[in-house]
Amino acid sequence: MPQSVNRRSFLSASGGLGLLGSASAAGQSSARAGSGRDPAGNQDPPNFLFILLDKCRRDAIGTYGRSDVHTPNIDQLAADGIRFDNCYAPQPLCGPCRASILTGKYPHEHGMRKNTYPYVPSGSNNVYQEPIPDPFADPRFDLWDNFPHFLNNAGYRTAHIGKWHLGERNPGFFDVWKSFNSQIHHWLGEPHKSRYRPTVQTDSAVEFIEENADRPFFLYQSYYSPHEPNNPPKRFHEPYEGKNVEHEEYYASVTALDEEIGRMIDALRSSNVLDNTFVILTTEHGRTWIDRPGTLAGMSIAYDEAARLPLIMHYPRVLPAGVAWQSGVSSVDLMPTIMDAAGLYGRLDRDYSDRSLIADLVGGRDEWNREIVIQNISQKGIDGVLFEERAIRTERWKLILRDFQAWPRMRVDELYDMEDDPGETQNLVSARPDVVKELAERLATWGDEHEDALAVKLGRRTISERPD
Repeated sequence: MPQSVNRRSFLSASGGLGLLGSASAAGQSSARAGSGRDPAGNQDPPNFLFILLDKCRRDAIGTYGRSDVHTPNIDQLAADGIRFDNCYAPQPLCGPCRASILTGKYPHEHGMRKNTYPYVPSGSNNVYQEPIPDPFADPRFDLWDNFPHFLNNAGYRTAHIGKWHLGERNPGFFDVWKSFNSQIHHWLGEPHKSRYRPTVQTDSAVEFIEENADRPFFLYQSYYSPHEPNNPPKRFHEPYEGKNVEHEEYYASVTALDEEIGRMIDALRSSNVLDNTFVILTTEHGRTWIDRPGTLAGMSIAYDEAARLPLIMHYPRVLPAGVAWQSGVSSVDLMPTIMDAAGLYGRLDRDYSDRSLIADLVGGRDEWNREIVIQNISQKGIDGVLFEERAIRTERWKLILRDFQAWPRMRVDELYDMEDDPGETQNLVSARPDVVKELAERLATWGDEHEDALAVKLGRRTISERPD
């Protein structure tokens, strides 16, 4: 691993450019993506605190409009930063989405389409049915071009704490590794009589922040909660007393995490690095509470309950505050956005600049000018037949197209008006063939551009069934 450096030597090694590393990279990043540098010219490299929750619904966080949940620290982070109202997972499943976050690639590009475990897991359609102890050593997966790796090579002190779900071992680009793959208890021992794992993780995070406040750092804090089983410390149920909140254990678990997140923000503030730290909070998928086609455990569906994610960004030195961002974004946008903020575009071997969010956020260009695509593999079938999906979301519409594993292929495609029917209850696929065809054409075009054969296949099939 490269030796970590303090801020002064980091700037010196970067030729005085700090965020960008070279004059050509500076011009390229500014012209194409609008670098995350301070407009006043401050070139001190930003720190990064990336917070990932697991299986967290948007409505578990108060800032997203639900008044009977209690998340004051996250709500304040959003009030002082940017809350994204239409962020989608490229695939609403742990491993594939985590790989997409790291690499900026869609699942069909990086190759991880299912969850991986270092042992033979129980049978499920969205889990590889063989032991995969180290996905980074597996030739099926293209994971090495990822932003923690780039940051570490650029001199950032890097840490991962908590759930990784990309193998058991440190892939080599984290200086601090206090992590596990998945499927672990939220308590270190007996529930309510031992230490709560999220609190232990936060203790490690606070220590890391305090020890590295004088150098550029990247901290990836990944909580397994509110993934089941949910059994948070009992005091976090107090805000829900008398409210008759269904699934209280789940929402109380997010309230417990809110306290941990507040502790990390306080550590940044007391270390005098909050304004120069790019904080990102999100999840890899949500969950549904109702019976949706294709899911066994509330995920692996293209419906908003699982595919639409909370996303909050806070970076006072560069980004505006108090913004509710309406246009669509995807988790694949996070890698290029972080690379842009760090000024490391020159280290990429492909052009991600159209997906960095920095320039639009700084310029206030909140315009839904592109489609958002969701890929999915079902956990269970419809009438026993498994399927894959491609969904395309625009400002108003969502079209879900399915490819089944049986012949003749059952046809259960869906179209929703997301303005009039945000709960996705009225399927308009038969009532609006004009919209279906337009979206299918856009999906096929997107598939051509991104070399996604299934998107092309489903889009063209749908177009052919609706001739002019």
